[in-house]
Amino acid sequence: MDNKTAILFLGDVVPYKPFKFRNSYKTVINLECPIIKEGYPVRGKINLRVKGNYLKNIFGTNLLCTSLGNNHILDYGKEGLESTIMELEKLNINWFGINERSNDEYHPLIMEFNKLRIALFSIVCPSTSPVIEIDNLAHLSLLEVDKIIERVTKIRKSVQRIIIYLHWGIEESSYPSKENILVARKLVEAGVDIVIGSHAHAPQPIEKYKGGIIAYNLGNFIMPELKNIPTFFNELNKPQSSYSKSLMIWNRVSWGLIINMVSMDYYVKKYVFFFNKIIELPFTPLDKYLKLSININNETYEHMVKKHLKKRALARRAKNFLSKPHIPNKIKRILWK
Repeated sequence: MDNKTAILFLGDVVPYKPFKFRNSYKTVINLECPIIKEGYPVRGKINLRVKGNYLKNIFGTNLLCTSLGNNHILDYGKEGLESTIMELEKLNINWFGINERSNDEYHPLIMEFNKLRIALFSIVCPSTSPVIEIDNLAHLSLLEVDKIIERVTKIRKSVQRIIIYLHWGIEESSYPSKENILVARKLVEAGVDIVIGSHAHAPQPIEKYKGGIIAYNLGNFIMPELKNIPTFFNELNKPQSSYSKSLMIWNRVSWGLIINMVSMDYYVKKYVFFFNKIIELPFTPLDKYLKLSININNETYEHMVKKHLKKRALARRAKNFLSKPHIPNKIKRILWK
């Protein structure tokens, strides 16, 4: 794939260390957290941030732009957003997904790439529990299909490519929900060229649909293991709980989607985040999820997704038990007898 005409799309990125990533393509990512050294987390949720700006260490000069439309970018309020934008502008990195005007619901980034005029939108599903706005100064674009289609229709004639980053999906699932599939296809039918999903923290299928390309979720490109993160801060800025999430095979593997913006041909790279390294692999244990080969109109589809999630929850519990065995007191009393 010619790196002059192609863009590499990646999923969730929490750039917490200066990793090295070999890549010659201009790249778009979902920046899953604010960049701020000190600050006050918003109340009542799980808050993420990184203190240092390692984007240049990781991507060099290839980071074309970054999506900020997700459920963590406003975790540290106005200060966190302003700090993040300042850090991006230091590196001349474009961003999209934040509406700075109260009357602008879907504000795209419009840029030139290889003589093509491209519009990039970033949209968040309310099911991801985002902070939607801060102080009436900035707000996210929420997933309202009819409004998105109206905006896409207005801008369609003035650009050659329309790309939407959608923050949505069932966490830990390598299957998109039936609803997500129908929404993504409806957006393509309305004139969107590329739909890129993030948030599920697991790679999901990629399909060519009526001339458009849909990546339902690309997975975690860089995500640390979360250990006892202070969460659910109260009005006194005191954490009321903590949150931990270990890395499993499905949230270590991600897809890198390279698309030729002229021909709309695409190629999928496969990455694994392991031992604090980004490794490209010829194949992964999750490759079976790359194609959407199941008929979503089949009545058993949603049942299959639920069964899939139960298996993953069981695998996570087993790993947690093996890493830190916990024997209930009732069983301990029986053993001691």
